[in-house]
Amino acid sequence: MNAQAILVCAFIASAQMTWGVIVPALPVLVEAFGIGAASIGLLIASFAIGRVLANVPAGLALRRIPPRPFLQVVSLLLAVVTALTGFLPTEPLLLGARLVAGVLGGAAVTIGFAVLVAGAPPARRGRTMATATVVQMSGSAIGALIGGAAVTAIGVQGAFVVAVVPLLACLAVDLVRPARYYWAAFSRARAATDARGAAAPDDRVDAATDARSGEAGEAPVATQAASRFGGSRALVIGLVAVSFATFLARFAGEQGLIPVLAYDVGGLTPLGLGVAMSVGTLVSIGALPLVGRLVDRGARLSVLIPASLVSAGSLLLFPVLPAPIAFSAVLVAYYVATSVAGVVPNVVTGERFSPAAAGAVVGFTRTAGDIGAAVGPLLVFALADQLGALPAVATIAAVLLAAVAVLAPTLTRPRASENPAPAR
Repeated sequence: MNAQAILVCAFIASAQMTWGVIVPALPVLVEAFGIGAASIGLLIASFAIGRVLANVPAGLALRRIPPRPFLQVVSLLLAVVTALTGFLPTEPLLLGARLVAGVLGGAAVTIGFAVLVAGAPPARRGRTMATATVVQMSGSAIGALIGGAAVTAIGVQGAFVVAVVPLLACLAVDLVRPARYYWAAFSRARAATDARGAAAPDDRVDAATDARSGEAGEAPVATQAASRFGGSRALVIGLVAVSFATFLARFAGEQGLIPVLAYDVGGLTPLGLGVAMSVGTLVSIGALPLVGRLVDRGARLSVLIPASLVSAGSLLLFPVLPAPIAFSAVLVAYYVATSVAGVVPNVVTGERFSPAAAGAVVGFTRTAGDIGAAVGPLLVFALADQLGALPAVATIAAVLLAAVAVLAPTLTRPRASENPAPAR
């Protein structure tokens, strides 16, 4: 079971690495075309637009298309488009290729997460989501390093080819040792839903039936009609808000303003910043299995709220920390807190929605996240230019806390228990 979960997680991380690996290559490619550096932003924007276009349709398509062949086809097309991108002769073709890659990459990640949250056994959801986060973080940490080495050793075209190797490796492994339990999750749920629909076509279920749900790794029956989202609309809104805030913080903060503050305020060198980020990633990887066990025992708010408060507090400290060691320590704390907080929403998605509905929810949340990734840097850097760094990071912190405030009340409502311990 662990190996199968890791394989699905590796699909997600490998799809993300197809754009993480080539980040060091983009400036070289733009220079080769003889166009302005601003075109890098246009390339990133075209990719983000592709992801926004793909997330919801991919999630909804899982109601009718089996996830395994769906992910295999999308992953293969993503590998082909990415590998060919470095050899394209004109800028319009390059922009078009990045748009298509965004569509395929967004679909691949949405499918992977939907399968993961729907198929994870109820007693192991926390650990499964923690594993997914660890694999993603490891892939992100390795991706840029591989890309930089590839550009140096074999050139920009080679970097685009190298970027698809992990994804092709996942496809090969799945052909030999498929993640059968996870791929079958949608079929099991669809058969169970059809059987219940024949007995209760109006989709109404009583509390006793709801309490008996959860067998064979299913979500509570009361949410099996969640393809309409019914009484779960508030939960969906909360999950969407958290996804928007998380991606905004990641792109505007971690990849945008925080590195600038590390150099201008914290006195860090690029190497020092890289070391601090690596330490934060390693500590997070070590902490997440422990967090996963807590979540499996029923912890929800007791994990989400403290981690979110630490994230917001860390953001407010960055503009006023002139010492490299202090800045690095807070950066490590920020990385760990954001990683810990990210486990809970994925677990909640898996336990509150049927597999078919989970695909749609993942599509909506990832679309909201990509919108946050697009507007966040523009908003935050505009605030930093006009008002200074502190109001800018305060805005990120406020968005994070506001999103948690929207989600938290939905986690206190009664639900059918799949674990011995109640949610806290």
